[in-house]
Amino acid sequence: MIIKNTLSSYGFVSKNFHWIMALIILFNFTLGYFMGDLDKGPLRFFIFNFHKSIGILVIVLIILRFLWRLVNLVPTPLSQNNLLNKLSKFVHYFFYFILLVVTFSGWTYSSARGGPFNVFGLFSVPALVEKNEEIGKIARDIHSISVYIFIAFVALHILATLYHHYFLKDKTLKRMWFGNSAD
Repeated sequence: MIIKNTLSSYGFVSKNFHWIMALIILFNFTLGYFMGDLDKGPLRFFIFNFHKSIGILVIVLIILRFLWRLVNLVPTPLSQNNLLNKLSKFVHYFFYFILLVVTFSGWTYSSARGGPFNVFGLFSVPALVEKNEEIGKIARDIHSISVYIFIAFVALHILATLYHHYFLKDKTLKRMWFGNSAD
């Protein structure tokens, strides 16, 4: 098991960041989608706070993942097409950006509606803004729109991965999956 990336494959840490974050984000998007339909009460309050807590966890993971990427090799692109390689690099960095927009707009929305909130019952995060209905509406809209933009880029990412795997028959998927990517 290789911990760090090599020029030919992603290491254990990068793969775990990728797949664990993918699962956490998918779970949180699912919560976000359904939680608005819940009746007011303790369950709704719990789900909303859990959703917010996961959002803060995602911010921490994005920062850690980005720092890991800065101090680590990035495997050599498999494609010889410079345009596709630049597009791939843009999409990867855009993921960091749009996830930060999603999470910080959600935090701002929560702040504008209710102030600080507790993260997994461990600590409180401060409000980013004062309570303000207008800022709350703007932040909610940004949060919603940025989620859909993120989903569109995830779909593009998945389609590109499948294109590489089934049509180009290269090791793009294999080197981000667990196991030996040399197969």
